[in-house]
Amino acid sequence: MQTEEFEESKTFNLTNILEFNSNAIVVKNICIQDNCVLQAFAFDFGKVLSHAESPYLRFVHIIEGKAEVVIDGNSTFMLRGDSIIIPTSTVCSFEANHKFKMLCATIKTL
Repeated sequence: MQTEEFEESKTFNLTNILEFNSNAIVVKNICIQDNCVLQAFAFDFGKVLSHAESPYLRFVHIIEGKAEVVIDGNSTFMLRGDSIIIPTSTVCSFEANHKFKMLCATIKTL
């Protein structure tokens, strides 16, 4: 996994820093700890990121745009400002029917 890309105790604006790349998913590592990984993503239109069943809990917040989150086969459509908790032991995917940016905290339970 990449190292953190942001300095502690310094302000930053994810909306301005995180840019879309054509036909890509851009990932920025904000903070990596033993029990939590905080990342920001920018999805170009049509991109999909799938996760197999995960032992980790995930908190997702949409920063910009519209996203489709599929959890155990059930679709949830999310807009800017919406958040969702993805439970442990679930299959999920993030689908870009529109461009969107999201913040994801992956929490490793002890």
